Amino acid sequence: MSFAKSRFVMAAIVATAATLLIAPSAHAGSEEDEANYWGKDVCVDPGYGTFKFTLFYNSNFMGAHRNMGYNVWDFGGPRPLTYCLDGASAPAPGYGQNLKNNAASAKNFHATYVADVYYNSGFKGAVDDVSWGRNLNYTYNNNASFAWRG
Repeated sequence: MSFAKSRFVMAAIVATAATLLIAPSAHAGSEEDEANYWGKDVCVDPGYGTFKFTLFYNSNFMGAHRNMGYNVWDFGGPRPLTYCLDGASAPAPGYGQNLKNNAASAKNFHATYVADVYYNSGFKGAVDDVSWGRNLNYTYNNNASFAWRG
């Protein structure tokens, strides 16, 4: 192998390795999936934990909520994400319901990333971008995944 060709091959290997190490995964890994499902911050008051994205069952940030810290490929499975118990004496509307196709509003507490809520699983279809907080429009009660966008 010539010197020029070996330099080219080495450059290609370094570029590929750098891409794999730096590029975020579009589909969260099992550790992120577990954190979104069982993490200590999934049900804390929105904005007070390390998870910076919250979906709400009702419009105007009302009803039960669920916090997420990582991209979610599919709210529905293989173990569906559900809304948390809210309220001191009685559960808030939506408690225990699946997130998939049941969100009306969302808040994003992240300082640098926009949260995109998608109509379909796998980050496809119509999208509502949530840079701070809003009632969902294109994905109102038809939401299946979410991903951070930087």
